[in-house]
Amino acid sequence: MGPLMSISLVVGTMIGAGIFFLPSSLAPLGWNSVIGWLVSGTGALCLAATFRFLMDGTGEGIQHNIERVVGELPGFIALWAYWAAGFASVAALSLAGGSIIADLVFDDPEPYVSIVVALCLLWGVVLVNLAGTRSAGRFQVISVAIKLVPLVLVAGIFGWAMTGAEQLQPMASTPVNLDNISGAVALTLFALLGFEAASVPVNKIRNPGRNIPLALIGGTLLVVTLYLTASTGMVMVVPWEEIAASNSPFSDMLSAFFGPVTGTVMALCILISVTGCANGLILVGADCSYSMALRRELPKALAHTNARGVPDIGVLLTGVVSTLLILANLSRGLTGMFTFMVLLTSGGVLVFYLMAALATMKENQKAARWPVLVLGLLFIAYATYGSGAETIFWIGVLLVIGLIVRWFCRRAATGEDSVISAAG
Repeated sequence: MGPLMSISLVVGTMIGAGIFFLPSSLAPLGWNSVIGWLVSGTGALCLAATFRFLMDGTGEGIQHNIERVVGELPGFIALWAYWAAGFASVAALSLAGGSIIADLVFDDPEPYVSIVVALCLLWGVVLVNLAGTRSAGRFQVISVAIKLVPLVLVAGIFGWAMTGAEQLQPMASTPVNLDNISGAVALTLFALLGFEAASVPVNKIRNPGRNIPLALIGGTLLVVTLYLTASTGMVMVVPWEEIAASNSPFSDMLSAFFGPVTGTVMALCILISVTGCANGLILVGADCSYSMALRRELPKALAHTNARGVPDIGVLLTGVVSTLLILANLSRGLTGMFTFMVLLTSGGVLVFYLMAALATMKENQKAARWPVLVLGLLFIAYATYGSGAETIFWIGVLLVIGLIVRWFCRRAATGEDSVISAAG
């Protein structure tokens, strides 16, 4: 993948479904929401810079660099947590996509219809990834271009209104205080997860020393800017009470400006956004398992690639585990399943961020970088606190499972080496 596909991987993984519904939750918070975006955006950029510092000039993936600085075990914990989070995230995105398709095709569909459609969508994206990295990369570029349309349109309307062509609406008069800002940060920070995507499939990116930093910083900055402009602009063009009462704020706003058919178009854009995000996560997840299998931390079968160079067993495993997660949580209902998957995703990714931040701090010898590193670490601490005790518990369980799997795989690999040595 070149620079365009690398940036598309970051942008596509960051922009999922959440941003298209988030303005409804943020509108009642008034100016606290703007501060929340600034805090979360700054935190995400600090962490993106942290990843860039750690990978500076090495041309290697994030696990290799964590191992290089703090040892093999922290490197494994980071990548295992990220890989496990990917299963939950793909499941959540598939559920969101299935619900959108079911609502478009059927009137008041039963929950099982959405689940069946979600599984079909999931395996369709799996097949795209099996076709090769270039196919997945092209799909990512196309999906990013489409999913940016509603964000750019809303940002454009805001810019037009700022010229005086439209009277700006007042923000909600909610007091600006620490509690309200914390609420806004808690809502916005999870919409920014995914900037790390380009740091994982390093062997699939051309000239990683140049393209990975470009994707990390450039992609993150683009998304943060669009999110802040579109989300804030919306509540300054449309009365905040209407945004807060809307189930689909982007669709309702664009329908008001461009006509009712925009609602269906918006649903399709969100569907493409969800699918593109799932595509990027499956691509990155397969590379995670491939990397760990080469290090004998996962079964060696996961290091297998097909004729197109795709870690096919890893791609298929993502499909299988995500399917099982959906089926195993049917009793929670659609909303309950989605919430549970989001919590697992957030917790796993935060472990990944923490290991990278600690490794960068240990290696750092440049005083100018310390403010960025400290801000990034504070962002991780705040996000972990906001994720809740249940998430922390389940992530702990996943980490224990990972350590057990690694121990068995390393033991099996040692046994194979002993047999080969004896035969030699």
